[in-house]
Amino acid sequence: MTLTPSGGLTVTKAGAVIEGLNITGPVIIEAPNVTLKNCKITFTGYWGVYIKPGVTGTIVQDNEINGTGTNNEGSHGILGTGTFLRNNIYNVENGITLNGGDTTIRDNYIHDLKASGAPHYDGIEVDGGISNVTIEHNTVLNDHTQTSAVMIDNYFGPVSNVKVDNNYLVGGGYTVYVDGQFNGGSISGVSVTNNYLEKGYYGYYLVRNNDATVSGNAQAPARRAPAVEKSLR
Repeated sequence: MTLTPSGGLTVTKAGAVIEGLNITGPVIIEAPNVTLKNCKITFTGYWGVYIKPGVTGTIVQDNEINGTGTNNEGSHGILGTGTFLRNNIYNVENGITLNGGDTTIRDNYIHDLKASGAPHYDGIEVDGGISNVTIEHNTVLNDHTQTSAVMIDNYFGPVSNVKVDNNYLVGGGYTVYVDGQFNGGSISGVSVTNNYLEKGYYGYYLVRNNDATVSGNAQAPARRAPAVEKSLR
């Protein structure tokens, strides 16, 4: 489709549908039930799509989100909560970061993580104060020796009911963290199942101070397995 050029946007209308734009700058969503789809978003700075805390019903789907890899220390392709489907996210420090619960992350392609400063690369971040999250059928490639493809921790609060299932996850220090070392509260009801994992620099998993379920995952030492990647898409 032909995209219409646009600057960055702040969406304040409930139920708005933003579609078919070539956006230079961030998209900030302040209203409920907004849909952002079929757009290209190119940004520098802290976020490509920011859903403000407490905003519900957001759908972000079928977008290309490019953080450019420069002037983007601490950047997030998507920061917020909602339903995130089939987005292509790259040139950022963190692909998708949650700031609340009740979120579905499905069929996204997160790859080529690149940021300025002193980055700690995570494909998907769940940093506490979060519950009821489904992460399934995503491809997350972290070519760095730190930090993760999926990070779940209790830094900002407790974590409960997070399902990580049927994803293709590669790289970082450990490919998947479920880390309860911080003081934010307990981690409960986390499951990491039926994924295809390629080993991070230190290993496949770090599960600490919690009883996450880890089962049914395939593990491989190699960086890429194209046949498996293709089968997951």
